[in-house]
Amino acid sequence: MRESRLKNSNNDSERSEALADLRRLTSVILDNLEEGSRNRLINPKEIRLLGGTAIRSIRLYLKTLEEDRTRRSKEKANDSPQKIPETFQGDQIKAGKD
Repeated sequence: MRESRLKNSNNDSERSEALADLRRLTSVILDNLEEGSRNRLINPKEIRLLGGTAIRSIRLYLKTLEEDRTRRSKEKANDSPQKIPETFQGDQIKAGKD
């Protein structure tokens, strides 16, 4: 059980790192798109390409955040029922000693 939690924490840190990288990539793409279109340094085809790439990276970022939110809420739901019986069982043991 402990080993799987360690794996999850590793996954969480790797996932957070990947999200941060994706966020930086999206910022760079959007900055390049803004600068290039403002200064007319890139042609319309390149603008469409950068715009499409930015949209895909934003969608991926949002999808990953939603998956994390769903996974965490499922973990909370799974943890809650297990804690209640343990507490109840502990109360029964204490009541038996009295």
